[in-house]
Amino acid sequence: MLDAHSFDKPYSHLEEDSRLPLGDSILASWIRSICQTVRGYGLDPGELMVKAGLDVAMLTVPDARYPAMNVRRFWEIIVAATRDDLVGMRCGHEMQVATLHGLGLAIVTSHSLAQVLELIARYCKVISSTMEMSLAHDKHGTTLAIGTLHGSEARHAARLAVLAFVLRQANSLSQHLVQPIAVHLRMSKLSDEDRSRLNHYFGCEVDTTGDAPDSIRFAYADVMEPYAGSNAMLREANEQVVRAYINRVRQSSFTARVEEEIQMIIEQGGTAKIESVAKKLNLSARTLQRRLEDEKVTFAELFDGRRRQLAHDSLAHSEMSITEIAYTIGFADPSNFSRSCVRWFGVSPASYRRRIRGVQT
Repeated sequence: MLDAHSFDKPYSHLEEDSRLPLGDSILASWIRSICQTVRGYGLDPGELMVKAGLDVAMLTVPDARYPAMNVRRFWEIIVAATRDDLVGMRCGHEMQVATLHGLGLAIVTSHSLAQVLELIARYCKVISSTMEMSLAHDKHGTTLAIGTLHGSEARHAARLAVLAFVLRQANSLSQHLVQPIAVHLRMSKLSDEDRSRLNHYFGCEVDTTGDAPDSIRFAYADVMEPYAGSNAMLREANEQVVRAYINRVRQSSFTARVEEEIQMIIEQGGTAKIESVAKKLNLSARTLQRRLEDEKVTFAELFDGRRRQLAHDSLAHSEMSITEIAYTIGFADPSNFSRSCVRWFGVSPASYRRRIRGVQT
């Protein structure tokens, strides 16, 4: 069983080499489904995504993923805009299995709820690299516990969405009423109306007290009941798709995380050095260097590429002077910035600004 204290903590509690999450990213199709639910509240999800710093165009990109910190901001904005503390529950109820990449298709071809829960626990990082789950079995039933590393979404929205999705699939695949025997959610200050909604949806008295992880528990008979729609060959094929996808996420994780840290350091006016970034990730500089080498990239390349992109964005879309841009992206000497622009773009900063804006010289 997961310890409640394993979650909602910074990276420092993780072992450097073996327990770091895959890269703090969220599956874009998961966000697409959330957007569909948001429309049901009469809101424009695109506007909310922009406020959260999420690129709407990525919703249609296969296998795309969003930075977790922006998605958490998105949940905050959604909860505020919908004025619904249980919006996560509705998102989970309306979530379609195809949303979850190959994992969803593996779920619908499973032979029992036991296998569904095992798949979700094993491959939850397909949905979110910050998510962790565990299963606990005894003669009376099975408990799925869920948590999120280094923080949580507003009103535990993502966890609530997963638990609601699990219950909906349990009922859909069994084709008869399945009610959990216990649900725990660490949600404080719920209104009586929302508490009633929770209890009605899950079909039991939801416990919102204590410090245990958020969890859902099913009776042994429901967990072991064989599903008529099971298909071992299709489940295995889709599980292979999921494993391949997880491996692709792993391969890009450290690059993405380092780029995010470099971006934040530059925005805060600091100097991005491998030692400072490694410290942020609770790694030694040597370990981080080795991880990046495994991904065929160096810290210097990532730092240079990030500054190149920031230079392009500022020259193309801001009215800052060349000197201001140089200082903003970490150059102590504007002449060094000019030389870098010649290397990046083939021309001086002023010439590149005119060219990118289509101004006649």
